[in-house]
Amino acid sequence: MDWKVVFYRGKDGNEPVKDFILGQSDEAIGEILHVFDLLYRFNLFLGKPYVEKVKGKIWSLRIKHSTNYYRILYFASSGRKYVLLHAILKKRDKLLKRDIELAEVRMDDYNERSSSKH
Repeated sequence: MDWKVVFYRGKDGNEPVKDFILGQSDEAIGEILHVFDLLYRFNLFLGKPYVEKVKGKIWSLRIKHSTNYYRILYFASSGRKYVLLHAILKKRDKLLKRDIELAEVRMDDYNERSSSKH
């Protein structure tokens, strides 16, 4: 069974990472989709420069387009799913604590709601 790349969906039905991506230029979207394809094809074996461990179960997809650096925070969920939690256009060397905390809140929410479905 292959791994799937899925978007976190909040209780309100919004998909913040999808909305973020769709707000980028067509060229940037193409580069982001290219890295998604690499994650899908190489799954757990994809490493630097595309993937970096952030904290705990949270990982970061690292995407460069032109002079912009994008980070998409995600985690590996049961059922062979990569759940995309939070996306940013990176302006600093390090991820901000609030971005990591938001990804953790979304991961906990996802896990809580998906376990209550069973």
